[in-house]
Amino acid sequence: RLIECSAKITLPFSAEVAFEAFSDLTRQPSWCNYLHSVEYLGLVDEDFQNEYQEKSDIPLRQSKWTVGVRGLKFSWTARDTLIQPPHRIEWESTSGMKNMGSVEFIPNNNSGTNSGNSTEMIVSFTFVAPRVVAGLFRRSNRIRRFTEDVL
Repeated sequence: RLIECSAKITLPFSAEVAFEAFSDLTRQPSWCNYLHSVEYLGLVDEDFQNEYQEKSDIPLRQSKWTVGVRGLKFSWTARDTLIQPPHRIEWESTSGMKNMGSVEFIPNNNSGTNSGNSTEMIVSFTFVAPRVVAGLFRRSNRIRRFTEDVL
């Protein structure tokens, strides 16, 4: 069963700063308690890169993710499908826990100066869960609340 989730937070800095921090995948475990590790596996294969290069501004990467929640660990490999600095990153899993998603960085220029900049960060993702687990999540806001807490 597909589980979809989206969460939004306001960050007190520019979209460029937010994008730079989020796109360094190996740093994410330092601010996400549930994320045990992220490691780069290299660039996506040439055929995939050529197919998606028109949409993406920089080379697409492959990575391995390990998440731990309440004593359970889940791992998967993923690849970027779009990287558009400083606005958007998209991904999809290639093995392990099936998932896909995106993160958007939308500038909020509250004043005319850089010191007044803030950014809306919107994370949206979909993952496949076993039927029993999917039923529990669909009847509650736990996934959205969990995602907001992580952000």
